[in-house]
Formats: sequence, structure tokens, C-alpha cells
Amino acid sequence: MPTILPPAAATWRPHRLPPVLRHASLLDSLLELQILDRVPRSGWALRGVPEPESVSEHAFHVVLLVWALAPEVPGLDAARAAELAIVHDLAEVRLGDLPRTAARYLPDGAKHAAEEAALAELLAPLGDRAVALYREYRGKETREARFVAACDKLQLMIKVTLYESWGAGGLGEFWDNPENFPDDEFTPVSALVAALKERRAPGRRSST
Repeated sequence: MPTILPPAAATWRPHRLPPVLRHASLLDSLLELQILDRVPRSGWALRGVPEPESVSEHAFHVVLLVWALAPEVPGLDAARAAELAIVHDLAEVRLGDLPRTAARYLPDGAKHAAEEAALAELLAPLGDRAVALYREYRGKETREARFVAACDKLQLMIKVTLYESWGAGGLGEFWDNPENFPDDEFTPVSALVAALKERRAPGRRSST
């Protein structure tokens, strides 16, 4: 007897990107960006973390940190910072989350140039808004860009803490790398970093 599929299953088709990757339709841009849900954060995958967070999950939590902490930073343009946080990893829908072990083999500036080019095509219907935000984020010349970068690092270490509390091992290198910690420009970020380090201190790790 033939299998009868429900209507939804019978008509579902995977989304296929148009042959021209410079989108003319915002809908096509938004459809492609949904794929970020399936792009894993490569650092976790390389270290054997089961079911690692996706780029979408990471980006959401960075935006959440920006939203939560920006009001505590005097003079910061919170709306601008949120825009920077939203855009900062969108290009990875086409390039993937390139790990540092791979990026070090590329010529200087090649990764950033590729991400900028990908954003220009991916979000062409929005004009140059996305590329301008990306350039600001990468340049780190504005307080808002540096704040988002600090929240990006903070999210990384929050995730390390969570994965370790779930039993993941081999993540000590993240704590040993000073590049994973933001400087002290933003007090609310520094306070949370200090709290994370205290929670991981010997004698307290069992409580995480």
C-alpha cells in the first residue's frame, strides 16, 4: 500500500538560492539568512562539543548582551550598538565560521574583504547599510563597535562556562588565552568577566 504523506510533507521543498547571488529581493536575502541557524560555530565543533551553538544562536546572545548592558554605559548609542551586533556575523552564512587555525593561512585582510563582499551581495536590497555597519565594527574606532566586540568576547566565555558546566572538557585553553577577554573599557562587561572567573575558581567549579 503506498505511503500517503500529509500535505505539508508532500509539498515541502528545500529553499534553493537563485543562480545570481547578488540578491535583488529582500525576501531572498531573508530566506538565505535563515541558513545561519544551521551554520555551527566551528571552534566548538573542532573541540568535540556535541551539538554546538549555531552562528544564529551566538549572534542572538551577543545582541541580548548589548541590549542588557548598553544602558549601563554612559553616552553609548545603544541602538547603533544593536545594529552593529546584528550585522557582525551575517556574512558567515556564505563563508562559514572560519576557525583561527584556517584564517591564519590567509593573506592579511583577505577574510575581512571576503566578508564585506559577501554582505554587499547578500544584503544588496538594503543598499550599503550592512557594509557600512560591518566596516565600523571591524574598524573598532567607535565606542559602539568596541562595545559590541567586548560583548562578543563575553558571550564566548559565557558559553565556555555553560559547556563546562554540562561536562564538556578540553576548554581550558579558552581561559588561558588573553585575547578571549575584553579590556576594561566597559565596566558592566568587566564585572561579568570577573564574575565568570570567580565562578570557575578552584573550589567553586562544582557549583557551576
